[in-house]
Amino acid sequence: MAVDSAMELLFLDTFKHPSAEQSSHIDVVRFPCVVYINEVRVIPPGVRAHSSLPDNRAYGETSPHTFQLDLFFNNVSKPSAPVFDRLGSLEYDENTSIIFRPNSKVNTDGLVLRGWYNCLTLAIYGSVDRVISHDRDSPPPPPPPPPPPQPQPSLKRNPKHADGEKEDQFNGSPPRPQPRGPRTPPGPPPPDDDEDDPMPLPVSGDKEEDAPHREDYFEPISPDRNSVPQEGQYSDEGEVEEEQQEEGEDDEDDVDVEEEEDEDEDDRHTVDSIPEEEEEDEEEEGEEDEEGEGDDGYEQISSDEDGIADLERETFKYPNFDVEYTAEDLASVPPMTYDPYDRELVPLLYFSCPYKTTFEIEISRMKDQGPDKENSGAIEASVKLTELLDLYREDRGAKWVTALEEIPSLIIKGLSYLQLKNTKQDCLGQLVDWTMQALNLQVAFRQPIALNVRQLKAGTKLVSSLAECGAQGVTGLLQAGVISVLFELLFADHVSSSLKLNAFKALDSVISMTEGMEVFLRGRQNEKSGYQKLLELILLDQTVRVVTAGSAILQKCHFYEILSEIKRLGDHLAEKTSSVPNHSETDHDTDAGLERTNPEYENEVETSMDMDLLESSNISEGEIEKLINLLEEVFHLMETAPHTMIQPPVKSFPTMARITGPPERDDPYPVLFRYLHSHHFLELVTLLLSIPVTSAHPGVLQATKDVLKFLAQSQKGLLFFMSEYEATNLLIRALCHLYDQDEEEGLQSDGVDDAFALWLQDSTQTLQCITELFSHFQRCTASEETDHSDLLGTLHNLYLITFNPVGRSAVGHVFSLEKNLQSLITLMEYYSKEALGDSKSKKSVAYNYACILILVVVQSSSDVQMLEQHAASLLKLCKADENNAKLQELGKWLEPLKNLRFEINCIPNLIEYVKQNIDNLMTAEGVGLTTALRVLCNVACPPPPVEGQQKDLKWNLAVIQLFSAEGMDTFIRVLQKLNSILTQPWRLHVNMGTTLHRVTTISMARCTLTLLKTMLTELLRGGSFEFKDMRVPSALVTLHMLLCSIPLSGRLDSDEQKIQNDIIDILLTFTQGVNEKLTISEETLANNTWSLMLKEVLSSILKVPEGFFSGLILLSELLPLPLPMQTTQVIEPHDISVALNTRKLWSMHLHVQAKLLQEIVRSFSGTTCQPIQHMLRRICVQLCDLASPTALLIMRTVLDLIVEDLQSTSEDKEKQYTSQTTRLLALLDALASHKACKLAILHLINGTIKGDERYAEIFQDLLALVRSPGDSVIRQQCVEYITSILQSLCDQDIALILPASSEGSISELEQLSNSLPNKELMASICDCLLATLANSESSYNCLLTCVRTMMFLAEHDYGLFHLKSSLRKNSSALHSLLKRVVSTFSKDTGELASSFLEFMRQILNSDTMGCCGDDSGLMEVEGAHPSRTMSINAAELKQLLQSKEESPENLFLELEKLVLEHSKDDDNLDSLLDNVVGLKQMLESSGDPLPLSDQDVEPVLSAPESLQNLFNNR
Repeated sequence: MAVDSAMELLFLDTFKHPSAEQSSHIDVVRFPCVVYINEVRVIPPGVRAHSSLPDNRAYGETSPHTFQLDLFFNNVSKPSAPVFDRLGSLEYDENTSIIFRPNSKVNTDGLVLRGWYNCLTLAIYGSVDRVISHDRDSPPPPPPPPPPPQPQPSLKRNPKHADGEKEDQFNGSPPRPQPRGPRTPPGPPPPDDDEDDPMPLPVSGDKEEDAPHREDYFEPISPDRNSVPQEGQYSDEGEVEEEQQEEGEDDEDDVDVEEEEDEDEDDRHTVDSIPEEEEEDEEEEGEEDEEGEGDDGYEQISSDEDGIADLERETFKYPNFDVEYTAEDLASVPPMTYDPYDRELVPLLYFSCPYKTTFEIEISRMKDQGPDKENSGAIEASVKLTELLDLYREDRGAKWVTALEEIPSLIIKGLSYLQLKNTKQDCLGQLVDWTMQALNLQVAFRQPIALNVRQLKAGTKLVSSLAECGAQGVTGLLQAGVISVLFELLFADHVSSSLKLNAFKALDSVISMTEGMEVFLRGRQNEKSGYQKLLELILLDQTVRVVTAGSAILQKCHFYEILSEIKRLGDHLAEKTSSVPNHSETDHDTDAGLERTNPEYENEVETSMDMDLLESSNISEGEIEKLINLLEEVFHLMETAPHTMIQPPVKSFPTMARITGPPERDDPYPVLFRYLHSHHFLELVTLLLSIPVTSAHPGVLQATKDVLKFLAQSQKGLLFFMSEYEATNLLIRALCHLYDQDEEEGLQSDGVDDAFALWLQDSTQTLQCITELFSHFQRCTASEETDHSDLLGTLHNLYLITFNPVGRSAVGHVFSLEKNLQSLITLMEYYSKEALGDSKSKKSVAYNYACILILVVVQSSSDVQMLEQHAASLLKLCKADENNAKLQELGKWLEPLKNLRFEINCIPNLIEYVKQNIDNLMTAEGVGLTTALRVLCNVACPPPPVEGQQKDLKWNLAVIQLFSAEGMDTFIRVLQKLNSILTQPWRLHVNMGTTLHRVTTISMARCTLTLLKTMLTELLRGGSFEFKDMRVPSALVTLHMLLCSIPLSGRLDSDEQKIQNDIIDILLTFTQGVNEKLTISEETLANNTWSLMLKEVLSSILKVPEGFFSGLILLSELLPLPLPMQTTQVIEPHDISVALNTRKLWSMHLHVQAKLLQEIVRSFSGTTCQPIQHMLRRICVQLCDLASPTALLIMRTVLDLIVEDLQSTSEDKEKQYTSQTTRLLALLDALASHKACKLAILHLINGTIKGDERYAEIFQDLLALVRSPGDSVIRQQCVEYITSILQSLCDQDIALILPASSEGSISELEQLSNSLPNKELMASICDCLLATLANSESSYNCLLTCVRTMMFLAEHDYGLFHLKSSLRKNSSALHSLLKRVVSTFSKDTGELASSFLEFMRQILNSDTMGCCGDDSGLMEVEGAHPSRTMSINAAELKQLLQSKEESPENLFLELEKLVLEHSKDDDNLDSLLDNVVGLKQMLESSGDPLPLSDQDVEPVLSAPESLQNLFNNR
């Protein structure tokens, strides 16, 4: 590298930080190319810095007189380093120490300075790396202007935000890889960024007069230069970006810029230097443009690629606000950053805790308001309640019953008020007495008819009301024995079902409090528990409604007991691991979240984790399995709770389906959250994620993630996380720790995939911001100050969360829950009031933030329930402010919702809207299409069915509406249009564009697929209709190719996976459209919906090369998985027959398409593309596993290819083996190791079937090749594949029917006849194996495979008989191999020696095996097959191993020496040494060698069963 040796001034400028108090400051110097730094000088005040500078810049201004200056540099030799390297420190003293020289010349492109100075004049000397500077393709990029309302940008950066920025901010070349570690995103592009007129902020140290001197040296850049313009040219922005990320980091001290910057952010905005900077930026941009126009060696973008460039830049641009800001406006923006690791949850504001009862919430509300606050409703209720209680102290007549019926409505406000006032009167006690009397059957019998039932019902309702009065209320009832009294009522004779349902509701209310549940489950001494009584009651002859109500209570009990068991296991784990300080404690240190990059912290965690693992290894696998099952059960019960844990409405009837019915249903979740809270569930989960033995277990991770994900799907679940904010903070930290670990190791995490940790974090943070907004409105309703700094802070944080796709989806999800969006709408309505005046609302930063956020929510959330509530007010806002580009875009998104009610009747209108706008699909005009499809999904597609749920027939009506409004044709056209738009960019490998473009594409595809799936499932379910519109499979195949075949990350993300699943599900609905009653003939098979769909999919595979891989994936996903089925439970006989029947049906339909299948196998058999090879093998195995006809079809095709390849050379020449032969044999080898394929091969090469004789001949040709491998590499490869095929053919365990699978119902001989080659083939295989051993040209791998194959054969008499026959013909084979083993022995060939010795011990008879050292017993168990009677004795073996030149003993002695020598370095050779010694002793003690006896009787195998029978009986 040419380095200019002359030292020159690289940089000279002054950094000023005027502030009253002295504090640490950070500044950054960036060079536009790589430089070598020799010296850094701090210029003292009044000292002239450089002779050629004008006076106003020439003198130093450094203050104070002494301080320490730390320097860090960007190490260009480590481009992916996440932090800056330390350069050193200068103890600056203006009299003695002003020069710092690095230990060696430093090669860098940027410095970070840190110190307690107010003013710093700095000169840097060194030389420029000329090579680098001239090789640049483009001039250094202009520093991007920071956006106007830029809240203080931080220099830390979070990798999780990286892809969001990539899509939102980089419209040119993509950025370089992000450094890792939890850091904050840069400040956002402002909500009100004016695209035409950027107004850059000044930088400290830049003065107007500087402009002429810019060429002399490089400019200083202060840290607030680090935001990126939204609409950039194609440039090196990536480099700017990375330098900015790295500025604030160092690997020793973690330079933390945030705090220091807060104080001086606003002081840097010196207005006078704005014009100069604008000029400079324009100049540089001009230069860049000029250079860009010249010929830079790249061809011009051709016209058909223009569209792609647009796509990449962003077709859905956020139109920018046309707002001008003054310096005062900017000064009002609060300085802040959003670091997700830095922000923790705080106690819940505004919303109430989800597991508290209304009574408890009312009490806490009154406490917050204070006793003096006017509360007329509560006072009235309390007065009326005390009156009633005083009036009827003794009277128990009709008026008392009426009073009982009135009391429940007074309890919440009245009783809470009385309890707070601390009146002496014991109202609660009196109410409990009344309740017990009202439930008393004796008192009821004394009442007139009708009044007695009223009294009992009023009593049960009063129990429900009092049970909600917190611990006091339920404890009072329990002490009075309410559970026993309710059971008396339930067990009494002649009690009506409706009264029993009321009693169950009362009982349900009691056990919904944890105190009540404890008493219910435990029971009193010598008395049955409530649970036992309830079981007895259900087992009596009860009506179906009563059983349903009782079962709901049992389910709650089960849930509670499971939680108790999890808590017990958790406490047990905590005890076992508490003796060692585990990493969860270091993790929970307050600063740990910020210091993850600190290596010491990492090491500390690792060592403590290792200790932990040792300590906790005494947790048994059984306990972990139990824990996983319990967590899965918790998830299952919570999922089904709305249908299984609620008391049925009195007027409903539990039928299988309903078309109308009471929609009002209780919400079971507050009770479940109460149980979770009382069992410290979140703390337990945090513990599980912090103990290595459980956090490393994928099952535990998946089960906990399922539960947490389920909780986070609902508003109440998120509020539960926030009400347990301390536990949630620790939980999120533990999850993020696991996520980071997996990222560092480059693993796709099993448990915390899809960045769930970040999504949960962003969701809870979003809801926290929403609570801040709502509580802000509560406090400042009449506030005239529009842009309150707290309010802006909250909105800015929300805005920053939307910067990456995970955060964006979290914000969309949380705002679409319940009434959360109202927080933003209230804000906008307030600012758009006329009272504020148009200019003020237009200027309001908060108003513009709210516009952007609402737009993001509407764009990214598929949950349109919130639009039903808010569409009207949003459309009104859009109409009111016609100059606001964001609101006009929002209006386009909401266009289809004008005057729309979300009911079945709206389907025709929405489909009409889709038809009219289909040409504008994926354009700014057509965004309403996405909303229309989302609403159609919401109105017409049923939610996934949950166990225990009644089927609602309204969905059937909705589907009928879809068909009648021509929905099918419309949705097919939507898919076709979407495909046509996506195809071109996909072919040019452009990604899906911006985040918004991607969200819209995915959302549109998912909605359309869901609608099609709903319609086709309903249409084809019974098999009475056929559907032959082949546009559907055709469009689906193309869509799969575009969205699911080449994921950028290497694996499908969750959205792409869902799209693939939907496509597969729709294609599988075609398999339902087969009428079972029709007689199956060739013609009906070829023309039914199943065959037509298959034909479309199969023909698409070979249609165009770009569809090869996608088509194979689709086919593989459609076909059933190979047997055996992996299940956790025993399979019912009925299910087995269904599985086999399904496979036969697939086989029949595929057989019709035999030509296409053969063409696919032929076309791809020679491919060298690894993914396609892999997919082809997978598909062939799946096809062969279906039934015997498809197995024979596929294997015939593969064998035919080999026949053609080997016969293609002319007869007189020697056969030529090419790389194609190798690939075909590799395919055959891969298939032969699967049982269905192997049996089909055996069936074909036996030569017993007429017309298949050529396969037997080709097999003999292959064996001949093995005998004489030759020395060409290709022949050697072919031989290795053939020996591997022989190994699979001789392995008796690769069989469709194994003895164990049918409890020994077939004999071993029968099994051998069905899984091994017949005797003619076996004889030639054994000859071939021994010839290979004797051949000195055979490769090492080939010999090893042959020995292993012989070991398989030696396990039974049938194999050993044929081996002995071959040994008689080829008696020198074993000697040749032994000699080769000895002569070539090394550490690498030890495996062959080991296998060969093993084989010899295996064929020796059992008597001699007893005398060869201590290990012989073990070897006998492993080697000798229990049912084998034949063997070879030691003397015979000695004969086989000797030659004229040398005896086997000498060879073994030599081998022993070699092994001994090598075993010094390798302990693994010890067992081999024992083997050698044992065999040597055996041979020495065996006497004289004897020839092999030929007295053995040949074992006769029965005739093999037909292939069809084998398939049917597996």
